[in-house]
Amino acid sequence: MEFLLLLTIAGAVAWLWNRMVTLERRVIELEGLSNADAPEWRAAGEERPESRRAPFEAEEAAPPLSPLASPLPKSGPAPEPVQAEPADEHFEEPFEEGGHRWRTTLDFEEIFGRLLPIWGGGIALAIAGFFLVRWSIEMGLLNEYVRVGLGFVFGSALLAAAELAYRFESKIGDERVRQALAGAGLATLYASFYLAGTYYGLIGPALAFAGLAGVTAIAVLLSFRFGLPSAVLGLVGGFAAPALAGSTDPDLPLLATYLALVTGGLTVTGQRQSRPWLGLAALAFGLGWGALMLVSGPHDNSSVLAVGGYLVVIGALLPSMMGVGLFGQIGRIGAAGLATLQIAALVDQSGYSLLAWGCYLLLGAAIAILGMKQERLREAGAMAAALSACLLAGWPDPAHTWFAAIAAATVLLFAAIPLLHVWQGKARPVDWGQLALFPIALIVASCIQFDVEVVYDQDGLLALAAAALALLPALAAWNAWPPRDEHIAQGPAGVLASAFVLSMLGGLLAVLQTGAPLVTAVLAVPAFLLLRERSAEPVARILQWAVALSGLTLLAVTSPYEEISSFLGAGDVAPVWFSSLRWLAALLPFGLLLNVETDKHPRRVAQFFSALLGYGAMAMLFSGEWMALAIAAAVLGFAWRMGHFGTLLTTLLFIGACWAAEPLLMWSVAGVEALLGDPFLLADLPPLPDTLRYVAPLVIALAGGMLLSGKVFATYRKTGFAIAFALVAMVVHTAFKQVFAIGDLTRFAELGLAERTAWQALLALVAIGFAVAPHLFAQQVTLARGFAVAAVAHFAIFTLLLHNPLWTEQAVGDWPLANLLLPSYGIAIGLTLWLRGQLVGNQLNLRPIFDGTAMVLIALLALSELRHVFAGTVLINPPVVPQEDLLRSILAIAIALGFLGWGAWAKQRSWRIGSLVLMLGAVSKVFFLDAAGLEGLARIASFFALGICLIGIGWFYTRQLIVAEGGDAFDEAVRTPPAS
Repeated sequence: MEFLLLLTIAGAVAWLWNRMVTLERRVIELEGLSNADAPEWRAAGEERPESRRAPFEAEEAAPPLSPLASPLPKSGPAPEPVQAEPADEHFEEPFEEGGHRWRTTLDFEEIFGRLLPIWGGGIALAIAGFFLVRWSIEMGLLNEYVRVGLGFVFGSALLAAAELAYRFESKIGDERVRQALAGAGLATLYASFYLAGTYYGLIGPALAFAGLAGVTAIAVLLSFRFGLPSAVLGLVGGFAAPALAGSTDPDLPLLATYLALVTGGLTVTGQRQSRPWLGLAALAFGLGWGALMLVSGPHDNSSVLAVGGYLVVIGALLPSMMGVGLFGQIGRIGAAGLATLQIAALVDQSGYSLLAWGCYLLLGAAIAILGMKQERLREAGAMAAALSACLLAGWPDPAHTWFAAIAAATVLLFAAIPLLHVWQGKARPVDWGQLALFPIALIVASCIQFDVEVVYDQDGLLALAAAALALLPALAAWNAWPPRDEHIAQGPAGVLASAFVLSMLGGLLAVLQTGAPLVTAVLAVPAFLLLRERSAEPVARILQWAVALSGLTLLAVTSPYEEISSFLGAGDVAPVWFSSLRWLAALLPFGLLLNVETDKHPRRVAQFFSALLGYGAMAMLFSGEWMALAIAAAVLGFAWRMGHFGTLLTTLLFIGACWAAEPLLMWSVAGVEALLGDPFLLADLPPLPDTLRYVAPLVIALAGGMLLSGKVFATYRKTGFAIAFALVAMVVHTAFKQVFAIGDLTRFAELGLAERTAWQALLALVAIGFAVAPHLFAQQVTLARGFAVAAVAHFAIFTLLLHNPLWTEQAVGDWPLANLLLPSYGIAIGLTLWLRGQLVGNQLNLRPIFDGTAMVLIALLALSELRHVFAGTVLINPPVVPQEDLLRSILAIAIALGFLGWGAWAKQRSWRIGSLVLMLGAVSKVFFLDAAGLEGLARIASFFALGICLIGIGWFYTRQLIVAEGGDAFDEAVRTPPAS
């Protein structure tokens, strides 16, 4: 009790101090403005001069604080001194060089001698009365009855003194005297009733409560006579009275009635006295008591009705009396929202009794009705709507009839009323939001209550309810739908979206699980028809995309395992027409988006999903072996009729590539292993039927799409054709491998060179065909060169390096010269020389590269044929004998002479240089290797032959290098610098 009193006193002192300072400033200002001796700018009502001066000007005009701080003298005549006006009691206004300055002064004697002692005296009287009673108790001087009686007498005397001060106001001259006396008297009476009822038990709790209530009523009445302190004490004491009465088992109906009266009285008092904060504080205390009453746990119907009715009064009726100011708006919103939360808790505590539900609906009705005029209450109505949906969802085991009745009542309050506002043209954003969201929340709450899963379960009643609720936002959208030349506002757009959501929920609750995508297809048609002329607006686009993505989501969550298997190509099921219809239903909104979407990136997204869902629809009808062909047909059809849909075509091509991925991957892995030296066996290849079934349609789709799509693939057309030709080569190569059917290493040793030579010849024939055929298209020459390079590269990698018969077991044939070595090397040599003419052109410095390659191949062919004479069909089996080794040197010298003769006749310096390199190599071999192993005449003969050869070579080169009339074309090109 002591703490409560001291806290009350401290709060009162703080509030009074703030009020005193505010009033003091106001009085000083009024006194200063009415001063007869004020300067002319005051009398004329002008603003103070210093308010028009810059800060540095005022600072410059101020007198120095000390001689050291004085400013330097300025040139010019000294200003004439201005006689300062005598300052009044509260203003100090020296007139200085720069103009007038003024400031408010605080008089120490005025504050601590005249103002504060009055309030301190009132507080001291109240504290004195309290401690006097306490001292008498501790000393045992007075019994309980006398002590309490003296408290009542003392409090009444103080009130009487306040009345006397009020009546003799002309003599006292200060209204704070009566306010202090009245406040002290009321505080003493509160303390006396507390002591009599709770502390001593001299009177019963009911009588003590009645006495405290009476003091509160007196405080409210005296606030009209004595001012604010009485109202503050009435506020604190009135709400503290139930706790001070000392009852451990309060009568909730009586308590609720009392608190409603106190709150209402203080609210009206605050409004009458232009103190809206008093009503706001009263509502706050009242709601606090509401929470305490809920904590006490009402059980019987009378308690539920009392607390519920009290919260209705506190939450809706009393806040409407607070006016239209800031405090009134805060009070209405806060009180309605907190009261709604408390009644929701009451509904839960009472076991969802119908009486508690009635109180909740009554509060909702009061908020809705009052919100028609006081629009700020509508936010509280939205909170009540949201809580009602939560309560309906959490209602344990309700009777279906009562659940439907209460749900219908909430629809009337929280959906029909906002619809009425829309119809009257008075809707605020909260009304639009409530009308859009509450019907959806109600259906969701109903599904939670009755354990209905929207997509997977059916419920005809809930489906009808959703369809009926969809009419409310649809009517609002129809009423507020803008003309064609106006944009769709957020409110109409929101309720339109709500109508579609509710319609979709109704459809999902009515159809089987597998029919879910069909619902979105049905809704997509009116959505796109309604918004076809507004598709550029963000609102329309969001709604259209929402319908499309909803269908995609429903298809994903309702697709059975068989459909997923067919989509991924993992199953081989019979065609299911209904499954295909489901995928087409999900495709329909995206197809419609292709006609209305104009932005580049969303349009691409729509094309992607259209292609994906269209493929899914085909996958439900065609088995895996026909899917690649169906995709190719779709690509050709779209490229022909809708070639501008680049993303759609790309997606279909990508899907086709996925179908061809397995054979392509097998072939690629085998190809990489072949490049590393492992033979390319038939078992490593994909089966030819799979290659023809999956890769060939991809080739057709890719090439056809590039040809028929117009400009959409113009940038990537060369790349696309290159990929198509590579895929064709893969298909042809796989088919070609079936001819020799090399399945193991033994067969590879027998037929490997023959297979490679045949493939090399096939590539060469294609190159020749493109080269000699009439010019039909721009890339024909490039293709010829490309196939020639491919043939030479294939020979160089596989025949020359990896599987050369000179060091690998490869059968070349039984006949000398008429074996596989000659066509294999011959094709490579011929293509190299042909490419020299195609690629070198005027760049003669590149010619030696091709000539050198040809010379190396000729030398290797000759050495291989020599080895064939001694070894037979497999060149690596018998070891090399000395005669063969010597013949290698002689053959090398002979080949070098041949190169030299060709170079001299054709005037090709590169061939002469090649001849010289080969000759020097052969001579070195003979000198360091062959001759070193010979003895006697053989050694002599070898050196003699070597000498003759060297002399002949030197003589011949001397003859060739004498420049008589100029060198050959290559020499001339080297010696002659290019023209600038």
